[in-house]
Amino acid sequence: MDFYQLFILSCFKEAKPMRTSTLYHLLKGKRTSSILTYGYFYDVLKYFALLPKLKETTYNQIISDLKTNNYLLENKDGLSVISEEGLALFNQENFPETSNLQQMVYYKWDLAFFERIVFTTQVLSEKAYLEKQYLPIETNLFKQQRLKIWLSKQKKDVVTSFYYEWDKLVDCLPIDGQELILKQLVGHNHRGQTLQQISEEKTKHLLYLYLEFKNYWHLLITEIIENSNNYPLFASILIEEKTFVKEDSSQKTSELVLKGYSIEEIARVRNLKISTVTDHLIEDYILNQTKINLIDEKASDFLLAYYQKDPNYILWTFKEATNYYPDLSFYDFKFFQFRLFEKEREND
Repeated sequence: MDFYQLFILSCFKEAKPMRTSTLYHLLKGKRTSSILTYGYFYDVLKYFALLPKLKETTYNQIISDLKTNNYLLENKDGLSVISEEGLALFNQENFPETSNLQQMVYYKWDLAFFERIVFTTQVLSEKAYLEKQYLPIETNLFKQQRLKIWLSKQKKDVVTSFYYEWDKLVDCLPIDGQELILKQLVGHNHRGQTLQQISEEKTKHLLYLYLEFKNYWHLLITEIIENSNNYPLFASILIEEKTFVKEDSSQKTSELVLKGYSIEEIARVRNLKISTVTDHLIEDYILNQTKINLIDEKASDFLLAYYQKDPNYILWTFKEATNYYPDLSFYDFKFFQFRLFEKEREND
C-alpha cells in the first residue's frame, strides 16, 4: 500500500464514522471551530495543516481507492468508517511515531525555526573555523541581518555554548531521530541533505520521513520551551521566530473570559460578532483545555434530554438541535458536547 493511503487510513483508526471532507480541510489547515472540534473528537488535531498543498482531487482519489479495496466503508448517513480489514492492515504496517506531533500549536513557525537553527549552525560552524568566505544557505537579506543582530548580542563563547546546547538537545532523541535531524544540518565543508535526498537514500516514502521529522522536531521544541533555562540560545531564537507570527485573536478573548467577562461583553468590548467570540472560546478550550462554565441552565437541561434520545453526540448538528430548541446558542451546543466528551474519556 502506498504510504499516502496508509496515512489517510490511519486518520480513521479510532473506528468512528467520519466526514471525509472535514478531514481534508483539517489536513489543509482550514481553521474553523467545527473543524477543530472534529479534530479534537477524532484525535487527529496533531495532523492539522500537515499537508497544506494536498490537492482535493488527489485526496478524493485516495479515499475512493480505500473504499474500493474495502479498507473504508460508507454507512447509511454517508460517513466513512474503517473496516476490520482496514484496521488489520494498518496494525500490521510500519507507521512512524507521532506521539510528540503538535501541529495545532507549532505549525505556524516550526519550519521557520528549523531553518533558522540550520542557518545559525552553519554560520557558527564557519566562525569556529575562522572562515569568512562561504556561501550562506540563507539568501534572504532580512533573515541574514536578523542573525547578525542576534550574534552581536551573544557572548564570545557563543560557538561552544551553541554546540553544547545542540548536544544536550539531540540526547533527547532516539538514534534514528538524531540521524534524521543532524543529516540536514550544514557546516564547514559539509552540505546537509534535504528530506527528499534522505528519503531516496533510505528508500522510505517522503511523507513517512516528513512525519518522523516533524515528530522529532516538535519533541525538541517542547523540550526547549519546557526547559528554556537549559537552552538559552535556542530559546532566544525560538522567541524571535514566534514574534514574527501574528498573535491569535483568540488569546485576547480568553484573557477577558478569565477576567469574568460574558460572551456578550467581550463582543462589545472587542467589537466582534458573538459567533467570532464563540469560535475563539472553542479554539482556546481545544488547545489549552481552559475550563469555563458559561452554559445556560435551560440549554443544558434541553441538551441533556436531547442526549437521552440521541447518545451519539459527536454526530449532532447544530441545525438539527435548534429545530427542537430555537434559542440554543452555538456556544452552549459545542461546550455541552465537550462536557460529554470529557465524561466519556474519564470513564475509559
